[in-house]
Order: sequence, then structure tokens, then C-alpha cells
Amino acid sequence: MTEPSGSWRSHLPAPRRWAVFAAGIGAGIGAGLLGTSLHSHAWHMSGMVIPVGALAALVLLAAVELFVGLWSRNTWVVVMCGAASYLCAGLLSIPRGGFGMISGNIQGNVWLYGMAVVTPLMAWWVSAMVRAKK
Repeated sequence: MTEPSGSWRSHLPAPRRWAVFAAGIGAGIGAGLLGTSLHSHAWHMSGMVIPVGALAALVLLAAVELFVGLWSRNTWVVVMCGAASYLCAGLLSIPRGGFGMISGNIQGNVWLYGMAVVTPLMAWWVSAMVRAKK
């Protein structure tokens, strides 16, 4: 069976505004929770700490932002997703009792500051991809 001319994506209706908002916020909270649970894993090699968990969490966040941004065809959804993820991680880093879930070590710093780097990069990338498609 052959596909008609043009992309199949161009024949789908644009998602509704409430669905885009819910998907952006929900995906951000999910990436924040999963990334926070993943970020503390590290490799210790000859006195060096390699934050593989934080790097994997940032890759997870980038993938989620890319998916949501391309699905919605909107750059601001990427920013909203990143903000929800950052807010979620920030709330989890607040010490309750003796400690918070994100501490001030190399893994926590890479995870928290990395979110502030990954989100604008992914917003720029989604913007370039959406513009190229039009």
C-alpha cells in the first residue's frame, strides 16, 4: 500500500491546547521524578567521580522534551516541560528530616544545572525542526 503524497503527519489534526498543556506538564513531572531517582548513580574510577546517572537523567529529559515538542509542534511546550521538571526536582531537593533527595554533590549539581542547559538547547532544536518542516 502506498502512502499519498506528503507526510502522514501533515494529515493529522493539531493537538488541542489543553492536551498540549497537560502533556507538557505531565511529561515534565515524570521526567523530574525519574531523573531524580536516576541521578545519584556514579562510577568511581581512580579517585574520580563520573556522574553517569545524572547524564542519563539529562538524556531522558532531552528525549521527553524533544518528543513533546515535536508532537505539539510548539517550542514553548519544551520550555514548559523543562520548567515542570525543574520545579519537581527542586521540590524533591528540599531537605525533609535529615536530607533531601538531591544533595550538593557532583551528581546533584550536574542534574540540577544540566536541566537549565538542556531545556533551552532542546527548545532551540525543536524550533529549528518545526521551522524546517514548514
